[in-house]
Amino acid sequence: MSLTLLWLLLPIAAVSGWYIARLEYKKNSKKTLVNLPQDYFKGLNYILNEQPDKAIDIFMKLSELDESTFEIHLALGGLFRRRGEVDRAIRLHQGLINKPSLSTELHTQALQELAFDYIGAGLLDRAEDLCLELIDVDANNLVALNLLRDIYEQEKEWFRAIDLARKIAVCKNKSQSLIIAHYYCEIALQALSKNDLAQTNRMLSKALQEQHNCGRAIMLRAQLEQQSGDYNSAIKSYKWLETKAPECLSEILDELKKCYQAIGQKEKMVAYLKHLIHDHHGIELVLTTARMLKEDEGDDAALAFLSDEVSARPSLRGVQYLLELHLAKINDENGHLAVIKSSLDMLLKNKPVYHCSCCGFTGVDMHWCCPGCKTWSSIKPINEFQWGASI
Repeated sequence: MSLTLLWLLLPIAAVSGWYIARLEYKKNSKKTLVNLPQDYFKGLNYILNEQPDKAIDIFMKLSELDESTFEIHLALGGLFRRRGEVDRAIRLHQGLINKPSLSTELHTQALQELAFDYIGAGLLDRAEDLCLELIDVDANNLVALNLLRDIYEQEKEWFRAIDLARKIAVCKNKSQSLIIAHYYCEIALQALSKNDLAQTNRMLSKALQEQHNCGRAIMLRAQLEQQSGDYNSAIKSYKWLETKAPECLSEILDELKKCYQAIGQKEKMVAYLKHLIHDHHGIELVLTTARMLKEDEGDDAALAFLSDEVSARPSLRGVQYLLELHLAKINDENGHLAVIKSSLDMLLKNKPVYHCSCCGFTGVDMHWCCPGCKTWSSIKPINEFQWGASI
């Protein structure tokens, strides 16, 4: 038996076991014993023989369903969807919703599963129609509300997504302000792509009204100020991140440096970075400071600073740059240190620098919405001083 087939059958066995136990309980309680239809066993036999289409035909022809047999239908449909056989999941769930014997509750569950199938197949319009139908029946259907919001995210219908987020906040009695702030940032970016600066600023203001410490909105506003040549205001906005969203500091160092250079006060940034290092200890802060010291004061100043930092808080990326500085100073391209540096470069080449605090996704690029679990603002820079030298 193939491994794939085994994974298909395990949940079916679990559901069937639950059903048999339920029947046994009814028997012991002197309740009516209802047997599974023989066609169900024929359908399961087709599954065993890897003939899923024939199994679906059998299941769809069954005239009556109770809660137990309905659960088996859902389990099969979900398995087909997870295996990428979305067309089969759709057939099975469409057959379910056409059963006249289904209760309102079961019919709703079948519609929800069908909406998941449509999303898996990329049929967002059909999924949207189903979700709207479900919400018309029950305005507090959180499954449908969340699905519809996900659809609007994929379609970049951000104003609609905001409306859904506000409805979800009411249903869950839980703030969605962080997510809504990101939606406003997305709208601001759309406006910026059309060079509509007035709309861009309005949307960023709304984002900050929703979430006063929205690092993304603060960064976008600082970038607008920088692009307009208002470098002092941009510096002030970038520095605002220190208290509002310190996890974003590593993302703005290059732009902050450009602002200080534009006003001829580059040395002030070095002093500011040393202040940040004292409070936040980020490796990007350390490396940027070392590079700026190298540019302004030479290799010796950079080496002295970086040696102290690496001694106090060990970091592989810190050691990597320390070796680079030292090799440049002694001009030894073929010695043992050069071999160590080359090996370290290879080891760190594709190491992740960001991770998701929700699902553990890692990567080398910053994402405001996690590609893995689709959670907003969950991607953070990996702190080598906390995670250790394995990063």
